[in-house]
Amino acid sequence: MKQKLTIHQFGPISDLEIDIDDILVFIGSQASGKSTVSKAIFFFKSLRDDLYRYYLDCYNQNKFDNSISNFAKLARQKFIKIYGSTLQSPNMRLEYRYRDEVETYIYLSQDNHSITIEFSEDLIKTFKKIMDKAHSLYSELHPKSSSFYSSIEISAIKSKESALLKEIENELNWLFCDDRDIVFLPAGRSLITTLSQQRYNIDMGNEKISNADSDVNSLPKLDYLMQNFISRIDQIKPIFEEGLNNLIGDCFDSFNNPETIKTIIIARDIVNSVLRGSYTSINGIEKIAFADDKSTLINFASSGQQEVVWILLIIFLFILNQRKVFLVIEEPEAHLFPIAQKQIIDLIAIIVNQENNLDYQRDNQVVLTTHSPYILSSFNNLLYAHTLSYKLKKGDKVLDIIDHRFWINPDRLNSYILENGTARTIVDREMGLIQSAEIDRASNIIVDTFNQLFDLED
Repeated sequence: MKQKLTIHQFGPISDLEIDIDDILVFIGSQASGKSTVSKAIFFFKSLRDDLYRYYLDCYNQNKFDNSISNFAKLARQKFIKIYGSTLQSPNMRLEYRYRDEVETYIYLSQDNHSITIEFSEDLIKTFKKIMDKAHSLYSELHPKSSSFYSSIEISAIKSKESALLKEIENELNWLFCDDRDIVFLPAGRSLITTLSQQRYNIDMGNEKISNADSDVNSLPKLDYLMQNFISRIDQIKPIFEEGLNNLIGDCFDSFNNPETIKTIIIARDIVNSVLRGSYTSINGIEKIAFADDKSTLINFASSGQQEVVWILLIIFLFILNQRKVFLVIEEPEAHLFPIAQKQIIDLIAIIVNQENNLDYQRDNQVVLTTHSPYILSSFNNLLYAHTLSYKLKKGDKVLDIIDHRFWINPDRLNSYILENGTARTIVDREMGLIQSAEIDRASNIIVDTFNQLFDLED
């Protein structure tokens, strides 16, 4: 079952309804709504993690409330942080359907100049059930009377609490029909590397970073998604202290499958090829080392390297650790030569095709926004490779051109052009390809203009 997003009268979008396929590619001119849609998908999917943290806070603070209204307030605040508090059309409506068999959906609208969030009955019932279970366990393990516990009793309490958290996690994964890590990689990523040594000059929102001489109120503020992105990067930077090669070496002992090892080596080679070197972060100092024993600080690297470094490294970590992920990537092509854009799509194909070790299902999903025809053409090569291999039985010959790890099943991808307030699919289902006319439309306009000028010469 595919999840479904519906948007009505929100930002540049008039009416839109799309299924959430394993690979979603959005193209369109600036201000056409690509970011609006990708952020909406992230917002609704990430509410699962927010709800888990909400339960955890309720348990730790001994504040249990069966009403979902408090969580709705937090969700509304998050929505405003992502999109801002600008008033929308009074007819604004966003709806996300997670699964049909239990009617799990979240509905968001604007009423009397305020955002309203409503939850389906089945979701509310599950919310109350989990809250009651958490409250019951807390009452059992933490009676009001003062108690003195032995070390064995404390261990038993922690074990029961751990079991409860795992049960909540499993319940939410089923309810939201998703057990993946949810990651948003925003546009403007070079900001992070450019200011990597100047973080004290940035207001991070909830966490203000400043020096004693700074006026906090005058500091530039980062938006919610960029704050989350930076926080994630700060957590994983130390992993790369000794570079990719040593990182891979530490993990190889846990892999018994030679195919998995080969995939990781190919992914590493793509990362190093796009970066033209190897990334390291030692004591907070980020560098790219080159083959001639030279290196450069990341904030002095090229704009393309700065934009792409954390796309590459985050995807690589998920491949290396065999972790499930739902990735939203804005403009992966930023400041990159076409060959590097093609290599990024190859790396994305690896993560999308990665099989889960437990059930051998290809569970990873990716949402992309792009302006680049090279991105679309790169996808078409991988789609066509899959079609030639499986439908036309020419896999051996295709392997001489494109590695099987990059082939993309056309049934898993959809691409939309956003224009005139709606989304129109540009995939030719019979061919299993993104329509070449849509890829070439902009260049055709430019060529037609040149031909008109050329005709004047004759």
